[in-house]
Amino acid sequence: MKIQRIVLLCPVLLLMLFAGGCTRSRGEVRAAPDVATPTARPTEVQPEVGKVKAAPAPAETRVAEAESATAVQSVVQSAVSPPPQNSPADTTEDTTEASTVPVESDGLPLNHTVNILLLGSDRRPGEGNWRTDVLMLLALDLEGKRAAAISFPRDIYLDNIPGHKPNKINVVDFLGERDESGHGPALLASLLTEKIGVPIHYFLRFDFEGFKKVVDALDGVEIEVECRIYEYLPEEDINLYLEPGTHRLAGKMALGYVRARNQGGDLERARRQQRIVWAVRRQLLTENQLANLPALYAALADSVQTDIGFVDAIRLARFGLSLDETAIHGMVISPPDLVKADWRGGMSVWLADWPLIGERVQTVFDRPPLIETNTVGATGDRVQCP
Repeated sequence: MKIQRIVLLCPVLLLMLFAGGCTRSRGEVRAAPDVATPTARPTEVQPEVGKVKAAPAPAETRVAEAESATAVQSVVQSAVSPPPQNSPADTTEDTTEASTVPVESDGLPLNHTVNILLLGSDRRPGEGNWRTDVLMLLALDLEGKRAAAISFPRDIYLDNIPGHKPNKINVVDFLGERDESGHGPALLASLLTEKIGVPIHYFLRFDFEGFKKVVDALDGVEIEVECRIYEYLPEEDINLYLEPGTHRLAGKMALGYVRARNQGGDLERARRQQRIVWAVRRQLLTENQLANLPALYAALADSVQTDIGFVDAIRLARFGLSLDETAIHGMVISPPDLVKADWRGGMSVWLADWPLIGERVQTVFDRPPLIETNTVGATGDRVQCP
């Protein structure tokens, strides 16, 4: 199999929707879009903005809806075998709650999508501090059968973090957790919603140890490398050297691929993160991964936190896997207009034009498909290799 382009749904998100989705957090159900295929959408009710629930505490709030990977294998198999392209992502009618997403009529499509905040942390066992190295907003348009991934650089500077001094956006999740266990995703979601005006309904957080285990459980991930990458990452003891071409990467090297930043910095790293998303999605669609379910389940059990319930997780996974490549769009928040390089507090940072970012993200579906923009060359977002 040859990996050629990129699509949506971070690998941990996609796989979590199959296995980790079997756990959910307790607490009130907030107003969020019904992920079943819409039938009649009222126009007077909108989702609450920034109402992401607190992250579940692993020991207290993980409720096992399936005792093992074997118990969910039949459900996962139906998710890995998506419905036909022209059929709804799910035909089960949910009569318990009407859809709260109004028909799009205001020119703000991301106000009417299911929006998931995806956080990838460099949290390591035994270490107190950690940062968010992957920060994506995933927008799923269930009615329009399209989706988008918007990547934010981790070095964006925030001059107002409630209860804290100004800092980079990549420490907000940690600061929120330090304030109150489980509060990190909610704090970050509220700040992003305030800045760009887009409601965030769910969160999903994973750590990189879990990412490595997932990739290894898949027997590696196949990547089409466009630009030579060479870097030593001392934290993980990864000596990364990849020439252009097709490579099948084990978990440790795949982590190096998504974390390396010597060539192109945060912006190129965000592009590569979206490329590995495509690789995992393609493998789930083209390779028989059912034999690897027990290993995938074990890899995700202790490394993913989310407030996406099991039923919604399966529906969203089926939706994501059923999308045509041309229905996936993407954007990396990048210079020269959306962010500008500067210094704050002795740190090299990006200063964001939040009003402009808020406008631009609403146009993500107007952009060419991700298979065209996440490339190096005349038609891609990057003209040449760094």
